[in-house]
Formats: sequence, structure tokens, C-alpha cells
Amino acid sequence: MTLSETTDLSTSDWRAHIAALQEQSRQAYLAKDIDCLNRLWSDALIVNSPINRVLGKDEVLKLLQRGVIAHASYDEHIEVTARQGEVVIVMGHDLVTDAAAAPQVQRRFTNVWRAVGASWQLIARHANPICQP
Repeated sequence: MTLSETTDLSTSDWRAHIAALQEQSRQAYLAKDIDCLNRLWSDALIVNSPINRVLGKDEVLKLLQRGVIAHASYDEHIEVTARQGEVVIVMGHDLVTDAAAAPQVQRRFTNVWRAVGASWQLIARHANPICQP
């Protein structure tokens, strides 16, 4: 499903739509597809990032373009998808590798999507590394 496809946001299709948008966002992030991320992410996006900074959409995209943020791999495991009105919360964990020879980092994440027109946009994200005991 692409952003150009529409869905009735009040039906059960919202779960499949959010899952597809999560995957599009993951793939676009890996590919540094700024145009796709611009469509998927709200201009008001706020990210509590694993680099211990709160960033806006423009800052994240600039860091991605400059290669400051660069993942060689990025696998996402969704544990919960919950809807509250026009907001959907996605929680789980992901595994990222910043360079081919770098160690894999496991993180917890939360993504918050808001209904916008006939689709959804990411409005907030939090990701942090899991501390190993």
C-alpha cells in the first residue's frame, strides 16, 4: 500500500495501513529516501533520538542526508499497535547496525501516527538503546 492509496480511517483497515507505512518508513530510512520520508513524516515531527537529543523533522533529515545517521541494517519488530481516535501508537524493538562491521544495537521504540486526510503521518518517535545487564 502506498501513500497515494486511500483507506477509510474508521475501518479495521487502519492496522494494515499503519503496518505498510511503518515498513515504507523503515525502507525509506535505510535508503535515505528523503522525498518518501517527507511524505510519511509530519512537518511537526518530534524525535527523541538515540543520540540523546530531541530533534525536529528537518534536523533528522539533514543528519540522514549528511550521513551522520546511517544504518547498514535496520530490522523492526512491532509488539503493539493501538489506536486512540485519530492517533495510532506503535511500540516494539528494532535492531540497527550503523556500519557493516559495527555491532548490532537493540533499541526500544515508540512511533506515533496521526490521521491526516485519507492517510497517516508520523508525528512523534522515541528510540533508545536497551541497556544490557
